[in-house]
Parts: sequence; C-alpha cells; structure tokens
Amino acid sequence: MNPLLQQIIREIRRSPGHRISFRHYMELALYHPRWGYYRQERPKIGRQGDYYTSSYVGEGFGLLMSRVLLDMSRTFSPSSSWAVVEMGAGEGRLAEQILKGLASQGVKEEKFRYYLVETSPYHQALQRTRLAKLPYQRFWTDTLHAIPGDIPSILVSNELVDAFPVHRVRMTREGLKEIYVTWDADANRLKEEEGPVSCSELLDYFEEMDWTLEEGMSTEVNLAAHRWMKDVGEWLKTGYVITVDYGGTMEELASPARRDGTLRCYQGHRLHTDWYREPGEADLTSDVNFTALQRWGKEVGLQPLLFTSQARFLIRAGILDELRDHTNPDPFSPEAKRNRGLRQLILPGEMGDAFQVLVQKKNVNPGGLSLLSAPWD
Repeated sequence: MNPLLQQIIREIRRSPGHRISFRHYMELALYHPRWGYYRQERPKIGRQGDYYTSSYVGEGFGLLMSRVLLDMSRTFSPSSSWAVVEMGAGEGRLAEQILKGLASQGVKEEKFRYYLVETSPYHQALQRTRLAKLPYQRFWTDTLHAIPGDIPSILVSNELVDAFPVHRVRMTREGLKEIYVTWDADANRLKEEEGPVSCSELLDYFEEMDWTLEEGMSTEVNLAAHRWMKDVGEWLKTGYVITVDYGGTMEELASPARRDGTLRCYQGHRLHTDWYREPGEADLTSDVNFTALQRWGKEVGLQPLLFTSQARFLIRAGILDELRDHTNPDPFSPEAKRNRGLRQLILPGEMGDAFQVLVQKKNVNPGGLSLLSAPWD
C-alpha cells in the first residue's frame, strides 16, 4: 500500500469521528514532509513532470516579466535599492529568466536583490544550482517574514495559490455541509462524507462574498489564500504584488458550469478528478478566487491595480514586439521555436485565457507604468 495512504488512514482513525477535512487530506497529499507530492525529489514540471508552467514555454515569459519589474522599480525612489521576492519558485526557471532579463537591461548589482521563499529543501537545491552563475545577490528563506521589509519590493508568484490546501463544501437541503474524507475498510478505499463545517471562517467566507450556493452545488474555499494575502500585506511596506494563476472572478466560479467545483489533478500531463487515487503521486489544484484575493488584499493595504488575463498582461508587456519575422522554412529553427513559445503564452483557450494576472500596489504611485498606458486591452 502507498505509504502516504497508510499515514492518511492512521490520521483518519485517530481523528474525531474517524474522518479528516478535505483540506487536511490535501495538505498531506501535497506537503507531507516525506511523501507529499511537492516534497518528493523528482521532476514535477516540464516534459518529465506532470504539467507545464509559463516559464517552461521558452524564455519569453520571464524576459517580459523582467521588463515589467524594471518598469515598476522606476516608480520607487531613485536612490533606494529594491528587491524581487519570488514565492514557490519550483526549479528556478522563472528566476533564471528574470535575472537574465534584468542583466540584459543593465540593472546595477549593488541596487538589487532577489529573494526566493522556498520550503522544499529539494527545490531550493535545484534553484541554487540553476542560478549559481547568474549575477545579483540572491537569498533563500522558508518564510516571507525573514526578508527585510524596509526596501521597496515586488512579490511575484506563478501558480502558487492554486496549490494551497482547500476546504470543500456542498449545499444540501439541510444547509451548507463540509466534505470530509474517511476510510471504507470494506471497500478498501478512501471515501467522502458530509458533516458540519469545521470552522466559522467557512461561513464568514460565503457571507463576505455574498454567495449562496444552489442546492447540490459544491465548491472549494481557499482559506490559506486569505492567510497568505494577510501575511503579504503585513510584510510589504512599499511596492507591488504580482499573482499569476489559474482562476477567475467569484461570478465565474459560481457559474453552473462549475457546479462540482474546480478541483482537479495533473499526473503525467493528464488531467483527472480521482484525487483519492495514489495520494502524493499527482498534483492537486483548484481555481483561485481573484475576487476574494482583491478583497482580502484591501484589508491589509494592497490596492488592486490591474486584473486581466495572461494574454492581455503579456501583450501590455510587449510580447507582440518579440515575435520575429524570419524566412527559415525549418519549423524547428530557433526563430520558429521561439515564436511558437511566445504565441503559446497568449493563445486563446489555452495559457492565454487559463491564467489570470492580478497586480496590487501599496504606498507607491504607479503613474507612468507601461502596463497601465498600453493601448490594447
């Protein structure tokens, strides 16, 4: 039997009612110190992994992000140093592209620092190796609050929030119920059962969102995203937050098309919804409620500056100018491969629409940012 499954069964048997919340199950499946998906020492991203992120489609995403970051830094005091903080940097590809991009634009080393917030020793080691020969001061930490908050900073995350453990709830005839995970010894499998909500914050969430689920509808509630947004807002004194992730507005998440929620698994580049199969062997993810992120950000002084699709964000950042005319008929030529990668980032119905970008600001005047003055929307 899968060793993580054995651990989950033990957790269930010693829990009240012999069940655990789905949030607890997802936390074990993804972050168990030994057997959790993100703690295992194996590739998760790219051809040999389970899914692709935008930084794995050529190098255009990170290059364009570096231009946005440099543009934002110009709204800080000219005499001050500044920093980029990346949370959940994976194997370090986005950091690598950003650092190369900043170097190509002449950013001075003595004025800039790059922080990586990473809780996985395995991924931190991969990042150190990948970034070893690049310029600029780089620092690693496992907690945001270990980073000095006294210099203007830009916090960047790419597919971070969608991997936070979520509660699952369902509206029944008797009212809102939480979905729990228990062990069916006769069937020799994990199964779900409904019960009272485990914390008042779940009820507060729906009241704050002014969202009443229809009977039979289920959804995810990402309370960890609330805590994360609170931490970010309390830490950041001056600067910006850029969040790139799957998701949409609350209205989109409440639509009949998402009657069963948005939770899904990625394994071997295949999507499935059997999240109790082989815990620890697949990525579990759910769509981010960007309406909630914006509201929670305002509570801690983070003002929404821009919310748009990845395609629109990258077009505002100048991606169309990066597409190069060429006469080489070889579809595998460097020019052709580069153009394909750039187009994939903004392709309707795929990465261009699937990912959303939220930009928030705190104690800074964003006047003059090219992101805001771009004519295309």
